[in-house]
Amino acid sequence: MLQFLTRKLVGQNVLVSLFFLLLGGLAFSWSQAPSAGDLVKIHKANQTEINSISNAEDGMLIYNEDTKEINFFEGSSWVAPSNESKTIVLNRASNGNNNLIVNSTNTYYDFPVNATNELSNTGGIYQTLGNGRIRVTETGTYFMSAAFSVRDMPSGDTKYIIGLFINGTLRGYLTRGFASLPNQDWWGTSGTIIYPLQANDEVRFRYVVNNNGNALDAVFVNIGITQL
Repeated sequence: MLQFLTRKLVGQNVLVSLFFLLLGGLAFSWSQAPSAGDLVKIHKANQTEINSISNAEDGMLIYNEDTKEINFFEGSSWVAPSNESKTIVLNRASNGNNNLIVNSTNTYYDFPVNATNELSNTGGIYQTLGNGRIRVTETGTYFMSAAFSVRDMPSGDTKYIIGLFINGTLRGYLTRGFASLPNQDWWGTSGTIIYPLQANDEVRFRYVVNNNGNALDAVFVNIGITQL
């Protein structure tokens, strides 16, 4: 009987010792940096290949080779989780005789701001191509705004428009109407629009001011885009 109890106690001590050795080994393993073999690798593709994926489901992951970000599928598009806002702001301010707002009756002109007027460009998805022209490299829904003001708007009723063109086609008005002034004076307008864009779409902000071809002096010109 004594021999049996001795063997049982010895066996229990061995099990307890093995248990604590295992815990110690796990703790040691968790405290070390993982090796490449411990990591999970997801599929990678460029933006064109990602856009062509069919039957994607919410939560699927892929590495975007163009943006160098992990994208996940959400609803109807691939998006990149990020704490950084994806925004571009262009602004041009002046009080001088600049004749920036050129015009002709019912004719669209590009907003006179370009890459040299960028105040902010975050998120790596915007490319300023020229006056009023910006390319977005990521599919999503965007909030867009534009504004301009002049210091010598003529008296009377003057038609104005700010239009949004996408890939060369007019898609909406940020604002439009008539400025009705009793005398020549400072004047400005602004507007916003929310619109879904596809990767590599080109957005173009253009204006109309019917002032019989007489250029106006801009006080400021502004464009802003934020991905929602």
